Amino acid sequence: MPWFILKADTISEEQIKAAARQLVVEARARIAPSLKRVLLLPPDLTRAHSGAGKVTEWIYREIMAIEPHAHVRVIPTLGQHVPHTEAENKWMFGSIPNEIIVPHDWCRGISHVGEIPASLVKQTTGGIANWPIPVDLNSALMDESWDLIVNVGHVVPHEVLGFANHNKNYFIGLGGKQTICASHIAAAVYGIENNLGCLMTPLRACFNFAEDTLLRHLPDVYFQIVMQRDSENRLVTSGIFCRRRSGDLPSGGASLPSTERLGLRKAREEDHRRHAGR
Repeated sequence: MPWFILKADTISEEQIKAAARQLVVEARARIAPSLKRVLLLPPDLTRAHSGAGKVTEWIYREIMAIEPHAHVRVIPTLGQHVPHTEAENKWMFGSIPNEIIVPHDWCRGISHVGEIPASLVKQTTGGIANWPIPVDLNSALMDESWDLIVNVGHVVPHEVLGFANHNKNYFIGLGGKQTICASHIAAAVYGIENNLGCLMTPLRACFNFAEDTLLRHLPDVYFQIVMQRDSENRLVTSGIFCRRRSGDLPSGGASLPSTERLGLRKAREEDHRRHAGR
C-alpha cells in the first residue's frame, strides 16, 4: 500500500526534501517509533543522476536529528558493480560519514535465505527456464536487527526485470553470485525484448514471491523516484512513490501462486497492448 505519492511536471528540491522528511515521520508512526538502528539502501553511482544520493543524505539527516545516537548503515546496492571510492561516496552522499557506508560483497558477505522453486520459474517463464533460483542476500541485511530499512531507488526501464528498483534492490543489488547469475540467465533465455519496459516480467513475479515468503519480516519501505525530460529537455523528478508492499502480492505459505494471482498474465496483456499501440 502506498504511504504517499507525489506527481508533477517538475518536483522541486524542497518538495523532495519534504518527502524525505515525511518518510521518516510515516516510518515512526507505522513501523518503529524509535529509530535506533536504521539501514539505508540507495543505488550506486549508475543512478546518481536521479538525485538518490541526496535523498539518502536527507533521510540520514532527518533520522540523526531525531535519534542523535542512532546506529545507521548505508549499503549501496551494487550487485556485481565495483564498490565506490571514498571520494565517490562523498560526491554522491554528501555529509554521510564514509565509515558508515559499507560496500556490498556479493561473494563473501552473503547469507543463504532460501530458494525460488524451479516450478515457479518454469511457470512464470512458460517453461523456457526450469531451474531454481537460490536466494543469497547481504549478511548485514539478513543477520542484523534493524528498526527500519529504507530502499531508495530510481525507476527506469531494465532489460532483466522490466523496470529497475523495488525488490531488485534486494535480490540483485544485495544478492549473491548464485542469485544474480541464476536469475539473469532465466531472464536472458526468456528474452530481453520481452522484459524491457514491461511492468510485470517472469523474474519480477519470482522476486515478488520471494519477497513475500522470505522477507516479510523486514521492517522496510520503498522510496522510489521517477524522472522525465521537461520542455527544455532537462532531466527532472516527476514522481515520488513511498510504499511498504505491493498490494497484490501473494499471501505466502507453502503453495505456489497462480500466474493470475501473481498478476503476470494481466500485466503481460496490458504490456502487449501498450507496445502494439506505439
